[in-house]
Parts: sequence; structure tokens; C-alpha cells
Amino acid sequence: MNLSDRNRKVAVSRWNRIHKKQMEMIPRDKDSLILKAAICGFLAGDGSVQKRKEKESYHYQIDFFPDDELMMNTYINFIKKIYNKIPTVRKRDRFYSVRLTSKVIVNDLSSLANFGIKKWTLPRQLFSIDDAVNKWLRAFFSAEGYVSGKLIRVQTINQGMMRLISKILLSLGIDNKYYGYNNKNKYESPVGIIIISNKISMMRYHNLIGFWHSKKSETLSKALGL
Repeated sequence: MNLSDRNRKVAVSRWNRIHKKQMEMIPRDKDSLILKAAICGFLAGDGSVQKRKEKESYHYQIDFFPDDELMMNTYINFIKKIYNKIPTVRKRDRFYSVRLTSKVIVNDLSSLANFGIKKWTLPRQLFSIDDAVNKWLRAFFSAEGYVSGKLIRVQTINQGMMRLISKILLSLGIDNKYYGYNNKNKYESPVGIIIISNKISMMRYHNLIGFWHSKKSETLSKALGL
């Protein structure tokens, strides 16, 4: 083994010890796991969790693209509470780019769910904890949902997970309709659409779930006369 290989091995061993210690410091109490569920919901709706091969090493990156300051601050606050990290923020035209590079966080989140536009999944192992599913839904709908005076709607190309979300909403007593839509443009992927349109279910959504999004929360309150 030459000096360069030996130094590389020593550096890798040192970083492995550091990462192991950081993983052990991540809180695992009930409240923290609920916040993790919310982080997963934000990232499923409008983010990415990446592990990329770059030359001889891997790059670990978490991106979130909120279009609302309340949603951005909520996400950053949860990240800080769980991982003791503060992401970098850049203001774009209509949204914020919130970025964090961390092997520990990528590995921890990836142990709970998959991420990516077409392949995100639910952190089902967390949903046995009271309120975790509600907070995941709140984060996801904050990032991906649309609200008008007549309905709450969310749509993505991940049809399998959208069907599952529709069933979860029904289990919470929130009546909704699921639609699969195939665009005539062959270059656009089919989408799954969930619509909550009756006032009783919109009110139940408001009471049980809500939004971490100032405009959507205000629109829903006005629609319900609150």
C-alpha cells in the first residue's frame, strides 16, 4: 500500500466514525419522528434526495423548492431540530431553492422512503405513530396541492402513491375522488389526481391536516367561511 492509498484509507475511516457519531445523535423520540414524516412529505411534494457518483466519491444532496416563505421556514426549522443543520437558501423568481449537502441526512431519509418525481414513497414505518400521517399529508399538500373556493386538488405522475393517499384520506373520514388522467401528448406522463370538493370533507381536511402554506391556508379558510 503506497502513502496515498494509506492516507485515503485513514481519511475514510475517520469520516466513517464521524458519520456514525452523527447518526447516533439524531433524535428518535416520538415528536422527532413526526417531524421526520413531515420532512419526507415536503420532499415528496417538491424536493429531491440525491446520492450521485462523482469521479471517485459520492455527493449527497437534499433540495427543496418551496414557493411560500412560511413553508420554507417550517421545513428549515424541522431540519434544524432533527439534524442540527441549516440549509442554504437562494431566492428564485417564484420560489426558493433550499439546499443541504449531508451524507448522514441523505442516508437517514433514504432509510424511511424513496424520493424522486416518479418513485417517491410514503414513510410507512412512521405512520404507526399518532399524527405522523397527518403531518406527512400536511407537508405534501402544502408543497404539491392547489386550493380554490370550491376544492382542494393535488396531482402527480406517481399514480400508485396517489391511489394510496386517496385511501388514507378516506380512512381519515375525508371524502375524495381519485382520477387517472392520460394526456393526449405522448411526451407527457399520465397523472393521478385527488380532488376534495364537498364542504364537509374540506372542513375535515382543515381540522385534521391543514397547510404550512400561507396562501393556501388563507384560501381554504375563506372558502369555509372561517
